[in-house]
Amino acid sequence: MTIIIVDYGVGNLYSVANAIKKVTNENVIVSNKAKDIKNANRIILPGQGAIKDCINGLKKKELYWLIKDLIYKNNKPILGICIGQHLFMEYSEENNSVFCINYIPGIVKKYNNKNYNLNFKIPHIGWNVVYKYNDHPVWEGIKSGSRFYFVHSYYVKSKFKKNIFGITEYGGRCANVIIGYNSVISVQFHPEKSSFIGLKFLKNFVNWEPEKRN
Repeated sequence: MTIIIVDYGVGNLYSVANAIKKVTNENVIVSNKAKDIKNANRIILPGQGAIKDCINGLKKKELYWLIKDLIYKNNKPILGICIGQHLFMEYSEENNSVFCINYIPGIVKKYNNKNYNLNFKIPHIGWNVVYKYNDHPVWEGIKSGSRFYFVHSYYVKSKFKKNIFGITEYGGRCANVIIGYNSVISVQFHPEKSSFIGLKFLKNFVNWEPEKRN
């Protein structure tokens, strides 16, 4: 098995790769080559920074349409982390609204501490609990209410409840922090920074075999 960490010009690549290497003996590669990505058995889209830069980075490296094609036509497990989660949505409010890959119905919204007259910090940085919403193999051996590490100013709102697998609360808002559809699973938190629970999550992803599509 080969696991690809897609290099599209964002940070955190090697910390994700190192975390994956701790939970598997499989081949782990950081690459931006189309051939490597096509031949991979597992694909991970990490991410830090702004959504516009991430979309532009994929397009500049001629990976945008490749990733979109793989999502729609293949059954390979694909994981999006942080901004990598946002990539799968319809659009993001960040950077004056940016259209994304548009695979999972829903949008990316900005935290606003004026909405409820609450004084909470933006970005949301630190540990927070994540509750199971729907069952998914990535929850195997992880208790609902486990803590993961977050760094973000935007959060996802899925259009359909069936695509939500984990939620957290921050600043009076309920964020859909684990969402997925078919062979795609994505998270707002950083499993590579979330101690042994994060490593367990990554191991579950590596071992996940999505159901065949009809």
